[in-house]
This record gives sequence, C-alpha cells and structure tokens, in this order.
Amino acid sequence: MNEYDCTEPFLPVPWQRTNVGIPFGRNGLSVKEDRHVAFNPPATGTTSMTNTPRLLDKLVSMTAIHDVELMEFSLLKTLKEFINPQELLILKLDRNGRPYYQLRLRQEQYEITVDQIVVDEEILAAIAVVRNTGQPFSRGLGSDQVLTLWHLLQLKSVEVILVTVTPHSLTKLDAYLVNGLLGVYRNFFTVLSEAQRDQLTGLANRKTFDDIINKIHVQSPPATDPVLIERRVETDGATYWLGMADLDHFKRINDTWGHLYGDEVLLLTAQLMQSHFREHDYLFRFGGEEFVIILRAPSQEQAQQAFERFRLAIENHPFPQVGQVTVSIGVTRMDANVFSATLLDHADKALYHAKDHGRNQVCFYQTLVENGMIQENDIVTGEIELF
Repeated sequence: MNEYDCTEPFLPVPWQRTNVGIPFGRNGLSVKEDRHVAFNPPATGTTSMTNTPRLLDKLVSMTAIHDVELMEFSLLKTLKEFINPQELLILKLDRNGRPYYQLRLRQEQYEITVDQIVVDEEILAAIAVVRNTGQPFSRGLGSDQVLTLWHLLQLKSVEVILVTVTPHSLTKLDAYLVNGLLGVYRNFFTVLSEAQRDQLTGLANRKTFDDIINKIHVQSPPATDPVLIERRVETDGATYWLGMADLDHFKRINDTWGHLYGDEVLLLTAQLMQSHFREHDYLFRFGGEEFVIILRAPSQEQAQQAFERFRLAIENHPFPQVGQVTVSIGVTRMDANVFSATLLDHADKALYHAKDHGRNQVCFYQTLVENGMIQENDIVTGEIELF
C-alpha cells in the first residue's frame, strides 16, 4: 500500500497493540498502547485539491469569529461536512478529568450541556488513554462504527477533547484534514483567549462580560452561519448569582508595600478564585482590585456557602510580605428581564453595604432590600422610553 494512499485507514480497528502499558484511570488499571499513524501530508495531485476552495471558505468563516463557543460551533460544522461523522462532540474536563461541559452536534442541532454530563463508558475509557498520551486514539464500536478521540487543548485546569464516531476508519487524508483544522482552532483559540483575558491575572476581562450574560440568558449571539442551539443548563432548577468582590484597603497595600506587591496580591487572589470556584463558574477581573463571579446554585443559601468559602480562603491565606488580606462581596440573584448594568448596580450596592458595615463579609442585595437596608431601583427590560 502506498504511503500516501488516501484509502489507507488512519488508525487500526479494532486495537492493534504493542507491549507498552499505559496507566488508565484512578484505579490503577492499564490498557495497551495503540499504534498511531503519523500525520503525513497526502501526495500532490490527489483528490484533496477538489476540496481546497470549500476548505478555505470554512477557514475564513471560522477565523472571522471572535467568540470561543461560536468558533467551536464552526469547527464542528466544518468537520461534519468533511468527514460525515455519525456522532460529533467537544468535551471539556475539569482538573479531575470529569466532563463538565459538552457541545454536541446531532441531527443539524447544536446541544450544549453543563454540569450533568452523561458519557458512555467507551468514551470515558478512551479519554483516559488520550489524557495519558496526548495523541489521537481510535477503537471499533461493533462492526459499523469507529470511535476516535483527539486532544484539543490543555489549559491550566481544563482539558478539551474532540470525540467523533464514524462508520469506518478515517483515511490518511481525512486524518490530515482534521489535524490541520484542529491546529487552526488551537492557534486561533490562543488569539481569542488573549483578547478576552486580563493580562495580569488570566481571568476574563470586562469586555467579555456582556457576551457571557447573553449566553447565560440563552440569547444566542450572532453567528457567521445560522445554527440551532439547545442549552441544557437548567435541569436542576438552579439560579445564577452575580457576585462583585473588592479587596479591602487595597490602596493601603499599594501605598505601603508598592505596586509590585499589590500586583502579587491580585494574582494570588485570582488563583484562589480559580481553586475555590468550579471550572464552569465565570470569573472576571473588572479592573483594579475589583472582581466579578457568576455561579449557579439552587438556593441563596448554597450560593452564600460558595462565596463565603472564597471569602474565608482570602482571609486565611498568608500573602507574602503583606500578611492578611480580606475581601468584601456583594451578591445579587440574576434575572433575564434585568439589564446587566442593573445587575452590576445591585451587586455594587450590596458590596458597598458590606464595606460600610465592617468589611470582610458577604451581603446579598435581595436580603438587604427585604430588610429595608437599601432602596430598590431597577431598570427592567422594556421600561426605557427613548422619546
């Protein structure tokens, strides 16, 4: 068989094994390593040239997008068109290797699932192999399906995996095409991530906030191609909560120890946020010593537990040279009928109530209003009169 024959299977099915054992999962089981075919480019003059204009159009569309989620939609749509999979999805794994986010393309519809992810045992087993090797992995699922996984990204506490199920093994041409598309995705993801993140802390920056609010309220942002989106994020009846956190006496830290130590406090605060909130919670630095957290919780009591856990983590952390630092937090329950500016105003009022009443505490806007401690002043969608 010619080395660049485009009909040659990309990966063996079922597994072709060597004698090299790979650790598998937390229980110490092991599987054998699959032999992977290198991604050699197809020979010049193959039928790949017929797809070149279409592929270039897809790449132009994908790189015109300035939103990571929409770029992932575009990636799946492009892969579907070129390799015609029976199943196609992107999984995001937390620091323990558990899926917490799933973007699935099924029957021309994009389905987003958060939190309650159900993944087949075959896929979980393959994920363990891909996480250990960092290489694509394939195995047969019966006589008419082939499961293939690709390692997309490794972030600080998140791994991204592409899962495909096809009726037969990918050819070398298909594999080379997929690998190239994933390379474009990785490179452009880096560009988008840098544009959407605060340079000092690595948290999301202020300009990404409104986009996140739109996604939370199931308002699909405009895409280069129309897509149907189903979001499965409210299966447990949970509510979103927006918290605004501000480090207490931060100006004193800068004035006493200098801005270098002040920046270190901000960086350590961001790291404590990332370790005490979940991967699918949204963390922002709004500027200076002000941070915003958006999380989901079934009740105010559980939301308060999450924010209190973070507050205590800051209070008990020994900041180098500076010593003890505390944080005040104002929280509001999110409502799809309330403008984001009003939500921020509610959280800000609760925050300043915490500042004015001793600092180093968590205050909820709704509770303060109910107790008559602050006045409610909402701008609700549809109430603005322009003329």
